[in-house]
Amino acid sequence: MCNVQTPASHPVNNFDALRLVGAFLVMGSHQYALTGHPEPAPWGLYSLGGIGVSLFFAISGFLVARSWQADPNLWRFAMRRLLRIWPGFAAAIAAAALLLGPAMTQLSLHDYFHAREFRHYLKGLYFDVQGVLPFVFDGNALPSHVNGSLWTIPVELKCYVGLTIAGLVGLFRARYLLPAIWIAIVVVYAGWEPRGASIEQAMGWDIWKRLIFEYSLFFAAGTSYHLLDFGATQRRWKATAASLVVGAIAWACSREFFAFLVAMPITMLSIGLASWPVLRSAGRWGDLSFGVYIYAFPVQQTLVWLAKGRVHWTVLAAACAAVTIMLALLSWHLIEKRALQLKPRSSKRPSAPPMTVPGAAGTVA
Repeated sequence: MCNVQTPASHPVNNFDALRLVGAFLVMGSHQYALTGHPEPAPWGLYSLGGIGVSLFFAISGFLVARSWQADPNLWRFAMRRLLRIWPGFAAAIAAAALLLGPAMTQLSLHDYFHAREFRHYLKGLYFDVQGVLPFVFDGNALPSHVNGSLWTIPVELKCYVGLTIAGLVGLFRARYLLPAIWIAIVVVYAGWEPRGASIEQAMGWDIWKRLIFEYSLFFAAGTSYHLLDFGATQRRWKATAASLVVGAIAWACSREFFAFLVAMPITMLSIGLASWPVLRSAGRWGDLSFGVYIYAFPVQQTLVWLAKGRVHWTVLAAACAAVTIMLALLSWHLIEKRALQLKPRSSKRPSAPPMTVPGAAGTVA
């Protein structure tokens, strides 16, 4: 399943384009926040970045479920997930700690490398993501934040664990069971009341725990889409149309989050499985979405700090995008693609065609 993309084997679908859209939504949203502006929040549900992350989780839930069902071997499944995420993720952690930090800090190098924040930041190498290093982007809107995108990756890993447990105990054999559980949870959380306020209060959730729960619902939506197996194109688009009708009714009943949760995943997954001109060629230079996601934030912080308000917002945003894309290209071709060559292969022919696609915050193949 985690096939290295080549001109001969690259899957002909729209997922490359969709995941790039998700990555750039996150990047664009952070560009507002890091320059001291409110992040746009269409419909008042999520910021642009939140929409991008929810898209990643929906795609991840679909493709990771597909990967598990094609080869339900715990060892191979775990190694594929790890090889797709950890090498690029670890390189981003190391680059911030070993290159950006020493260049930015006002401490001596001895004091920097012995600082508590430095040691704690390296915990990110085993997915215990920490937010600060012993330096600040003085004058920036969020001066102490080094990489505000990485926190979603451990959340996605927990979703993988949940999916693996569901597969091991046989829940995938009952085609409708997990989708029925997902629907029940969605109805209680986002249908009975607009957005689970009583549940949040009972559970004592803060904003981060609520986001973790909601992003997990998008992951489960993608998994449910796979299990329901809409198969033929005509059937898939009929299901999409039905979800949009349900979403429109929910919206009219002031259940906006219910509408988004029901309609967005199935619509985006149906678009992803299609093959449209231009969109299907988005990955011709490599799978860049993960690199964009993990490098955009520190690039933006650094360029905003260097600009000191002297550069127009649009020019600064374009510069951030250019540098981030360059780093994403390097990450894919020098690290991520090479790591995927180490993936374990199944001894039997997979039941579904290979497809390389991302997860919430990263690419899951």
